[in-house]
Amino acid sequence: MAEIKLCPECNAPEEITKNYVWLNNGVMVQSGNMSRRVGFIESENLDPLYMGIGEIMGQPIDQLVIDVARRGTLDYFGNIIPEEVKGVARTANIGMGFLAEFMITMGQLNGFGKYEVMEVSYHGDENDHTTVRISEPFSLLLCAGTLAGGCEVLAGRPHGVSYHEISSGVYEITARVTEDIGETGKGLSIKEYHHRDGDIELKKCGTCGGPASLSGFKWVLDRGMIINTWTGRRMAMMGPEVQDPLFEELERELGETVPQAVIEAQRRFIMTGFYSIDEVSDEGDFRTQLALRGMGNLRELSIGEKGMLMRIDNAANYLMTVGLAQGLFEMAFGIDSTVEWAVSQNGDLEVEVIPKR
Repeated sequence: MAEIKLCPECNAPEEITKNYVWLNNGVMVQSGNMSRRVGFIESENLDPLYMGIGEIMGQPIDQLVIDVARRGTLDYFGNIIPEEVKGVARTANIGMGFLAEFMITMGQLNGFGKYEVMEVSYHGDENDHTTVRISEPFSLLLCAGTLAGGCEVLAGRPHGVSYHEISSGVYEITARVTEDIGETGKGLSIKEYHHRDGDIELKKCGTCGGPASLSGFKWVLDRGMIINTWTGRRMAMMGPEVQDPLFEELERELGETVPQAVIEAQRRFIMTGFYSIDEVSDEGDFRTQLALRGMGNLRELSIGEKGMLMRIDNAANYLMTVGLAQGLFEMAFGIDSTVEWAVSQNGDLEVEVIPKR
């Protein structure tokens, strides 16, 4: 297993600050491909959010979530795994072992959970498969889709995926060659990021050059977890090209009611008390926290009993942000509300929460 070195000053893994770049406009990107955004987000609400959307829509969306994660992984892994490794993988188990080792390291660095390789068997027949055991996955559905997509990139054949819980919080996930998915290699149509200068610069760590405020997050490497020490919440590094395209795909398949279902599911989750209005009461601090997460550049925020107005340039995960705003407002003032929102072609989001009278 690759050794992971931590910065002696901020204690963030050196691979994190080497592979990701925080720009001056609230956006994070991959250092090796600055057209691909990254997000540093709370992860404990993801699977509950997917479940809530399914309940509102009247049908589970688990398989759609897995498939979108699989297709997003085709693009991500396809760009970073050398062609020679893919070639070896298609004739032996060596490349698939590389993938399994890569996922263990990615899990440790990005907060995905603790991965263990259980079985890798590729002999060019219908029994080809990879099985991993994952403890405390950041999202069971996204982990399953990511494994299937990674195996598909290397093996050059479509993979289905199954999983089962073997003990509390511990799952075995198997990606197996299948012909049921259809054409292999069909990734998501991911919108490339094109830079626009902004006016927010995060204070940098003097040693590694990453944001100094990463010192407030603890990487628990042996569990594949990242903990926000201020809130106690779990975090994960993941691209908006998972969430935003997921909801767009759902809308294409299930209809135009999907955006409102996502917003409502997020609003209901916020009302459970996962977040606090105090986290957005200081506009400057909230602006910094959004930028640290790569979720955009806060331009305007006003909150009161008469309503809430929020404007964010370069917004990501925008439907979840709309639901967050509405839920925080209702929780703070005990008032039912409606919400209006719009997002521009450049990704600038405007949200207005209006109390019901």
